[in-house]
Amino acid sequence: MTARRNAKDTKKARQRRERREPFAHVMPKTVKRQIGRSTSRETPLHIRAHGLELEDALRDYIRQRVGFKLGKFGLDITRASVRFENLNGESGAPTCECRFKVVLNSANDVTLTAVGASPRAAFNDGVSRIERAVRNELGRRRDLRTRRRRLVA
Repeated sequence: MTARRNAKDTKKARQRRERREPFAHVMPKTVKRQIGRSTSRETPLHIRAHGLELEDALRDYIRQRVGFKLGKFGLDITRASVRFENLNGESGAPTCECRFKVVLNSANDVTLTAVGASPRAAFNDGVSRIERAVRNELGRRRDLRTRRRRLVA
């Protein structure tokens, strides 16, 4: 029991140090299962684009910003994904949709959609909103646990 508690304490301490680090590019499922709750550096972030090309600089920017905004919740996040889609195709005016999905350990998944003239604009519009949505969902979970404890006691 003490070894498990010490491992948990060190993971929390690591998360405090890594709270602003970018999320991982890839984390195999077998490794993810072994480590269990993971810090932001070990949490996978999938970036997908349908109907448009994303530059490597934009992908790096996305990893940095998501790590900055969601890294503080790293121990509660199982995985995250950011998906881009060109809504108007090649012939229309450039309109891009950015969909965020954050899978939490023991709470509901959080999804959000943002639209912008470019992939970067859509992402910038949505990244702060997804941070608020994750914070609210985790707050709801904490409130529910507190109410249950009061009812049992």
